[in-house]
Amino acid sequence: MTTEQALFLRDFLLQRIEEAHLVTLRVLSSLPEAQSEYRPTHRSRSAREIACHIINTELILLNGIVTGSFNRSVCDLPDTELDMNELIAEYDDRFIKGIEAIRKLSVKKLTSYVSFYGVFRHPAVVFLTFLHDHTVLHRGRLSDYIRSMGSKVSMIRSMDGNFVSMGQPAMKYLWTERAWEESEMAQAA
Repeated sequence: MTTEQALFLRDFLLQRIEEAHLVTLRVLSSLPEAQSEYRPTHRSRSAREIACHIINTELILLNGIVTGSFNRSVCDLPDTELDMNELIAEYDDRFIKGIEAIRKLSVKKLTSYVSFYGVFRHPAVVFLTFLHDHTVLHRGRLSDYIRSMGSKVSMIRSMDGNFVSMGQPAMKYLWTERAWEESEMAQAA
């Protein structure tokens, strides 16, 4: 992997992850504490277990990318017994610090191969795709749980703090600088 490829991939994925993080915070904040043990079947994870899984996995992946080693036992994970608001606040704080630490990594660290628990090896920067995809998967499941409980997922805000409506693009990187009316993608949507 070249320097340019590593830096491009880092910057592109960090932008996607930061935007997705805002959605994740909204979904986690929509989980009613009183119903956090909800599970659709006895074999399913509870809503709280999924929320903790999302949080812990993101923090483990961020830490592993920064340190060059995935080791759950050395990653200081939040106490899962915290109430949801405290858990979300700690997660958000540590997520921001993890993202900033990745931004500061040298190209050598970004392109160094890291083993994921002996299953496979990739350059460290590639694990940002795992972080994003894993979170999106489980966040979708948690959203389903929240709706099944009779609750609603809070409105999603963009990076600038404005609400995102269904009639406008939610992710700025998907759209060109052209005017909305001129965009073939926009007209197709």
